[in-house]
Amino acid sequence: MKYFFIKIEIQSGESQKSCTALVCDINEEAAKKTALINECHGEIGENAQWTSNGISDLGDEFHYSVSSCVEVKPEHVDVLKLYLNHV
Repeated sequence: MKYFFIKIEIQSGESQKSCTALVCDINEEAAKKTALINECHGEIGENAQWTSNGISDLGDEFHYSVSSCVEVKPEHVDVLKLYLNHV
């Protein structure tokens, strides 16, 4: 398993913001998918669905997409966990 630092863009109507996530997964694509699903409020197939570039959530009220994904060196994981858990 590898760790990835992922930046997610969140669109809600005219508003847009970003957030970050530290995700442990088998590869980059799986980590991106996990990060988007973790940000999603709804359930895929019920009130959320995959789009060509992310997830549409709660009847298009929100859209989540990955804007960057960087693999984290093993020696940096504990430091990131320490700071991300205190934000």
